[in-house]
Amino acid sequence: MRYLIIRVLLLSCFMLISTSSFSEIYKWTDKDGNLHFSDQKIEALNPEVISVDTPKSNWSRFNIKINAVDVILSKEEVSAIEKGVNYVYEFFDKVLFFDIHTTIPVNVMILKDKSEYKKHLISKNMNHLIQSYGVYLGKENQIIVYIQKDRQRTFDTIKHEVSHAIVDTLIPYTPSWLNEGLAEQMETILKYDGKLHINPHEQNKRRVSIVHKNSRLLNIKQLLKLPSKEWRHTLATENRQIQAQSGQFVLFLLSKPNGRIFLTGLIHHFDRGSRTISYHLVDKYYFGGLNVLDSKWEQWLKIQNIKPIAL
Repeated sequence: MRYLIIRVLLLSCFMLISTSSFSEIYKWTDKDGNLHFSDQKIEALNPEVISVDTPKSNWSRFNIKINAVDVILSKEEVSAIEKGVNYVYEFFDKVLFFDIHTTIPVNVMILKDKSEYKKHLISKNMNHLIQSYGVYLGKENQIIVYIQKDRQRTFDTIKHEVSHAIVDTLIPYTPSWLNEGLAEQMETILKYDGKLHINPHEQNKRRVSIVHKNSRLLNIKQLLKLPSKEWRHTLATENRQIQAQSGQFVLFLLSKPNGRIFLTGLIHHFDRGSRTISYHLVDKYYFGGLNVLDSKWEQWLKIQNIKPIAL
């Protein structure tokens, strides 16, 4: 709450400054020869309007470069990629309340098919990732994807990896379940009617339903206690089940006001450099604590939110 109040006060100050910056500045000399400046026009003093040169800023939130290798992208497809990147940035800015002041490079390499994608990853000794749809290479600030039969899925994958680029740049200590869960939701993010919308992830819904039915789904206590290294090991050995669960858990949190508060609290906690296990932060950021969170999650699992979430 204190953080939100500070944001409102800062925004108010910014609006006042912005308003005054667009006002005219007047200059006049009094009878003693003293020079005066004011934003108030006094006709009797015969003021002179002066112009103030404000240098233009070249800063931008992201610097996107698209390298399509043996692939032809239409103008509409390039536009769709750029819009998708913007939606992801807007989510972190307006939903998670991150003021992004660091230009985040988004270098996207789009390969023509899965075969070329595999060859490229093997050349980088990344054989363990060849079954993926896309990867983000933090050291190179590069996203690598390939054209899928459904080209839209390629563009959705780019949004997924852009989320990783933002988290890697701004919040490097984010636990893996949260990092991956956010990225899964960015795949379905769209903007219409002036609002961002998160659509249900049908593939994750099916996977989680099967695992939950077979009683093989990690309970929330187990998920939130997993260190990132163990989470990634589980991902490598359990065929993406934990990735689907992390995605659906973040979707569940986004669907409820209490969950959004918890999600925002967590992400800003890790922004401050904390490496606390998520489990130990539940009582601090989720009203009702772990028991209520677990109960609400179990109820939500029965339907897994079939409607888009307007943010």
